[in-house]
Amino acid sequence: METRGESQVEVAIIGAGWYGLVAARTYLRLRPSAKLIIIDSDNTVGGVWSRDRLYPNLVAQVRHGLFNYSDTPMPRNGGNPRDDKVTGKMIHDYLHKYAEDHDLLRRTRFNTFVTNAKQLNGRWRLSLRDTDEIIETEKLLVATGVTSIPVLPELDLSESSFPVIHSRDLGTHYQDLGDEDIKEVVVVGAAKSAYDAVYLLLKLGKKVTWAIRSEGGGPLSILPYKVLNMINAIAFASTRLMSHLSPSILNTEGRLYKMFHQTRPGRWCVGRFWDFLDLNSSIHAGYSKGDQVTLLKPEIDRQSVFWSSSGLGLVVLSDFWPTLHSPNLTVRRDVVQAVKGNTVKFKSADQITTDYMIMCTGWGDHFAIFDAQHKAKIGLPAYGDDVEAFSESQDIDWKTHYEVADKIVDQKLPFLADPPKLKYTKGMDPALQKRWNLYRRVVPVSMATKGDRSLAILGQIHTIQTPLVSEVQSLWAVLYLLGEIELPDADTMATEVSLWNTWTRKRYLRQGLKHTYSLYDFLSYVDSIFKDLKLDSRRKSNFISEFLSPYEPHDFNGFVDEYLRTRETSKVE
Repeated sequence: METRGESQVEVAIIGAGWYGLVAARTYLRLRPSAKLIIIDSDNTVGGVWSRDRLYPNLVAQVRHGLFNYSDTPMPRNGGNPRDDKVTGKMIHDYLHKYAEDHDLLRRTRFNTFVTNAKQLNGRWRLSLRDTDEIIETEKLLVATGVTSIPVLPELDLSESSFPVIHSRDLGTHYQDLGDEDIKEVVVVGAAKSAYDAVYLLLKLGKKVTWAIRSEGGGPLSILPYKVLNMINAIAFASTRLMSHLSPSILNTEGRLYKMFHQTRPGRWCVGRFWDFLDLNSSIHAGYSKGDQVTLLKPEIDRQSVFWSSSGLGLVVLSDFWPTLHSPNLTVRRDVVQAVKGNTVKFKSADQITTDYMIMCTGWGDHFAIFDAQHKAKIGLPAYGDDVEAFSESQDIDWKTHYEVADKIVDQKLPFLADPPKLKYTKGMDPALQKRWNLYRRVVPVSMATKGDRSLAILGQIHTIQTPLVSEVQSLWAVLYLLGEIELPDADTMATEVSLWNTWTRKRYLRQGLKHTYSLYDFLSYVDSIFKDLKLDSRRKSNFISEFLSPYEPHDFNGFVDEYLRTRETSKVE
């Protein structure tokens, strides 16, 4: 074990992905002389897009222009002005240059894993793996994301003769998988990473057996890149029209809200829109062709791309579905029960041989740095089936807040009060929801009510425009830490939190039970943050553009400068 003693900083940021990097830059813009450190367990910046996690065919589920910071355009793929793809390498290179340009690399500790974070006497003490060094910080921003700790199923692999890896490690194992001696591969799981892995393996000429358990969330809902081969799906999802077609608890005012969500004809129109989009997605995938892809149809009785109960994907590569229709793919709705030699035994008692296995089986506790007591104080849910050992602050009656929120969401958004039928409903009890009691998805309510502004949680909101949301959320979070955001009283914050958590559970079903899901609803979130900052989030030049033109990051270019000018003007007055 390395011995390095203790170091002290003003602010520590855990994570060097989209959120961590822009949070660091933002903090330094407001406090240029701050002693700031970024800590990341990988050997490069990027988070999920770090160098070792890249492999060919890895692309973001967006088009070019929708996946970059507002003031920093991303160069096109190979400089080709007609190529709209955003590849993994493009994102990594972009984030590395961003960190380089803003002098963040020298402030970053790579290959450093935080094992524990404890608050002591108002400061945070961070313990690190393989060293007795302690980093003590006044302010702590946690930007670890939700895909940092891989989880593998409990299998006895001691007698396995083939490699078993998690999808996180595809980048470092890609060359091995390409070896001609690797002919058959088993992929386990139904996450988006499983779809990517299966596609990659089929393109490498492998025979793939894809195992998805028959119970649980089941396969993803997947949108085509272009609806009717004309309209880019994510671009349309970035319009204000979509912010009304997707009922959001942050968007319950105005004439369009009343028309779409408080009238029967309006709700009928919303339903038919999503029926059409679902049908288009189903035809594009070819679920009805009668081959193995039929087993990948979402197990929900209607509007799967709306409810996104098992998650949502987007087809970017034109040959994606034709590749999955290949006879080299076998889909099994089964569970791997045992591994011995080169044989995989399933729960059904069937057996197959394989040369490799890739586990796309989800992620662990990315807040394991906090013990149960700290999680309760912060307002973070217990992981998995764990039960919170300590009740949160009794100053807030969360039970009553959530009971009231349940009624309000049904009243304001009656479309969500009539959920679809899922094939499997195990685990869908609302009482099992993982509740993130964070105001604006950032602030630990019970700490803030006591005047403790030492901690901010970043990135716990899953949207289609990660870079833009990371910028907006980071500015708000940094201002909160510096005492420049005036918070409402505890009751108002608890109401906002309970409404959000109740809404995301009803809106996104299984995903909403597990995460702070907000796929189609990023604009409403940006609106709420801009309102707090007293900035105008309506950036288009006319009503038609405001309603129908996609909101891209560049539309918000300069918003930090706008805030700083507004702040200076307020000081003068």
